[in-house]
Amino acid sequence: MRVEIPIDLLTDRQGDENADLILRLIGFFREARHEWVISPGDVDAVHAFLERHLPVLAQIYLLLAQKASMAQAWAPHGGTVGVVRVTGETLVTDVRDLERPAVLVVENATYDWQMIEALARLLGCEDVIDAKEGGRLSVYNGGGKDGATWHAVDQAAQFSRTKRVVLVIDSDSFHPTDRTGSHEKAEAAARDGVSSHVLRFREMENYIPNRVLARQSRKPVAMSSMAKRLESLKTFSPVQRAHFDMKHGFKGKPQKGSEQKGRHAGKAGTTYVIPFRHGDLYDEVAEHDLITLQEGFGTDLPGLFLQEVMRGGISERDLDGLGPGAKQELRSMFETIRGVI
Repeated sequence: MRVEIPIDLLTDRQGDENADLILRLIGFFREARHEWVISPGDVDAVHAFLERHLPVLAQIYLLLAQKASMAQAWAPHGGTVGVVRVTGETLVTDVRDLERPAVLVVENATYDWQMIEALARLLGCEDVIDAKEGGRLSVYNGGGKDGATWHAVDQAAQFSRTKRVVLVIDSDSFHPTDRTGSHEKAEAAARDGVSSHVLRFREMENYIPNRVLARQSRKPVAMSSMAKRLESLKTFSPVQRAHFDMKHGFKGKPQKGSEQKGRHAGKAGTTYVIPFRHGDLYDEVAEHDLITLQEGFGTDLPGLFLQEVMRGGISERDLDGLGPGAKQELRSMFETIRGVI
């Protein structure tokens, strides 16, 4: 979080009364848990406060204040957005909120974090990984969207003023114009102070590049089948790919009583199912590609994605195949996560 300490809390009687809490806040800045927002003109007041209350470490903390003030001086206009402004009345609760780890709530803490870590490494957002490994960010398993939303709201209630909780969930969208229950859940959570990001694509797995899919299987027979599926997937436009069921394909998991387009090519094993919610999205796709993609790419894709990224076999450039705006959306997701750390 970006934190601003008003100068009147550092001077005279207020400075004496608040010294312990102020020093704890400055300690957060030194540990890089949070970012200090301070103008160059306020550095002298910080220096006087430190000389009075912490003479041994005054020089170290003064250099920290000077560095932070220069960063603020060069910050673009609007650089105070999202800043926690401490006051005398909120100082105690602000310190409590800021010393707690931020909370990231996802549907599946294993698979979703593997995806987030892989994407963070590709997009230069390793600071989010560092926050988790350093204990400044906790990742919670929601066990699905309903559980994730409930847990995010419950976690937000543990914070007094600054709700350092972010919810990241799939949209489950079948069409780019879809507004789904995920958006409603995110809006409901927002009313309780939860930040959120609903994926624009259908699910996390839709952000996995084709190069990862090409390396999924090592067995010759399976490799041949996977290669055919990948070639059919490559015929999709970015929008079609974004809303395809990457895990289960067009065989899907039909819901009881659900409406769906069922087609049969006249041969055994060539039935495929396209849910009506897709509308006309796949009407122009060749039937043999739809038949090939009646099988998806499985449920273990996030682990494979992270493994390939760690091996250096995948780069940011591979994300370009996801279509225009995909990387921008993912960077926006990471900014939302950073906003609570």
